[in-house]
Amino acid sequence: FFMDSKIALEIFGYIGTFLVILSMTMTSVNKLRIFNICGAVISAIYSAAYQAWPVVLLNVCLTVINTFHLIKGKIAAEKKTDTKDVINGIINE
Repeated sequence: FFMDSKIALEIFGYIGTFLVILSMTMTSVNKLRIFNICGAVISAIYSAAYQAWPVVLLNVCLTVINTFHLIKGKIAAEKKTDTKDVINGIINE
């Protein structure tokens, strides 16, 4: 069972679209960003296959922005944890 490459590419594109739409239903911002990144990467690849460069650019920008915010949030969470540990250490001395 092998499907035509054009049909496979179309299904791939629909998966990307579905993930971007699904990301908009997430209540967790981190989950939203992760699903959106996955969908945007797939959509960028799909769009590149059809040489739809403005759509590729849009999805690359979405991927970069969401990745930036995920990393920024992770760094902030780590700093907050470190600060809390320091304060707890001072209080417990």
